[in-house]
Amino acid sequence: MFNPMEVIGRAKQRRQRAALAGTLADQARIRAGELRLQSEHCREPGVAPSAEDNLVISLTTIGSRLDNVALTIESLMQQTQRASRIVLCLDRETFRWRELPLSLSRQQGRGLEILFCERDLGPHTKYYYTLQKYPDSLLLTVDDDKLYPDDMVARLLVAHRAQPGVVHCHRGHGMTFRRGQIRPYKRWQWNTLRSEASPLVFPTGVGGVLYFPGCFDEHVLDDGLFRQLCPSADDVWLKAMTLARGVDCQVVPRDYLWKTRNLTIPGSQQTALKRRNKHAVSGNDAQIARTFDYFGLLAPLAHEYRARPALKPAAERSGVTPLTGTYQAIP
Repeated sequence: MFNPMEVIGRAKQRRQRAALAGTLADQARIRAGELRLQSEHCREPGVAPSAEDNLVISLTTIGSRLDNVALTIESLMQQTQRASRIVLCLDRETFRWRELPLSLSRQQGRGLEILFCERDLGPHTKYYYTLQKYPDSLLLTVDDDKLYPDDMVARLLVAHRAQPGVVHCHRGHGMTFRRGQIRPYKRWQWNTLRSEASPLVFPTGVGGVLYFPGCFDEHVLDDGLFRQLCPSADDVWLKAMTLARGVDCQVVPRDYLWKTRNLTIPGSQQTALKRRNKHAVSGNDAQIARTFDYFGLLAPLAHEYRARPALKPAAERSGVTPLTGTYQAIP
């Protein structure tokens, strides 16, 4: 039956989403300009090698984003609690003949470590070589297309100190099952606000994920295996490795709409991995099925799902949060 109020409500939501997207795009341009100036003129160290937490931030990038990855790195160097190291992993084959942007060279002088890697492992380059080099450090993986708020690291470390045996993240989804079968990725409870640690929380690397030494299964660096099972889904592989180790994950509590404080670098989405992962064959669903089935993870997860209440979805999944309270301009 036709419901005019439902049609009006959907139209209102579309207008709200469009207004929010425009506001965030404006904020991203302003923030990117600020960070570009800081990367060009700041001379202060961007890392704290003697920090007691021994935290290493690791990321990679692709050729089309090389000129702007300094913006993400600068947002990491401007954290209220700085990491011991920031490592940018670049595969040697792709970048061997590329001249590094001056902004990255300046950041090297402030503590950025650029690690030229033997092979291109796709998104797995983000963590693989850093984990090899610094196996005893806390590892924070981030994406190369985000401008992170200045308390991103501090909030993760507070959560880690409270529960050091848990993987903490700023953004995650709640895995869901139906009749014992895992549901498609797009039917999960996105952006869960669950406050307790659970094996059903699936961290998404875009928000920053903090891994502690010893949280991974022994296969974590088996590049032949992850290239076979989930070549373009590092989040899937790392989640499987923590599940196989019996480690739960938890979303850091927040009282704001996530994307209002984690802005996207303007123009960075022209080449986006998430678009490729929407396809059935190479996408998340196929890679999740192959990887989780290989390690025998689906049956225990289905049992966990039956035993616990369903994860609570975030407000931003079901609609647009009103432009009050949690919707704030970046500080």
